Amino acid sequence: MLRKTILLLPAALLGALPFAASAETMDQSELDMFRSASVTISQASDAALQAHAGTLATVAFGDENGRAAYEAVVIGSDGQPWTVLIDAKTGEVFASALSSSMDDHEDQGDGQDEEDHDGETNDG
Repeated sequence: MLRKTILLLPAALLGALPFAASAETMDQSELDMFRSASVTISQASDAALQAHAGTLATVAFGDENGRAAYEAVVIGSDGQPWTVLIDAKTGEVFASALSSSMDDHEDQGDGQDEEDHDGETNDG
């Protein structure tokens, strides 16, 4: 039961404390990207949940290879964690995969599109 509470807590705080803690760890270029983002954290959360039905666990903002993006983790109805990347300027979901597959893709760091085991393609 405690684990479920921990996963739901960040989603509950989205409206009250958007980026209060993470803003301190952003470098200046990420902070500038965040300030110029036209998509809100709430809109990014909605886009992530449209990409994968389930429970929103976390949403973070960052620089994805020069692209301002939100990274959301959705716990699917099957219990699997999905990582969803949302463009912070357009709201487009530009990558979506099981979190373990996304982690493998990031570890490769080759910047190339790659098809995951679930058949979805991630833009590098």
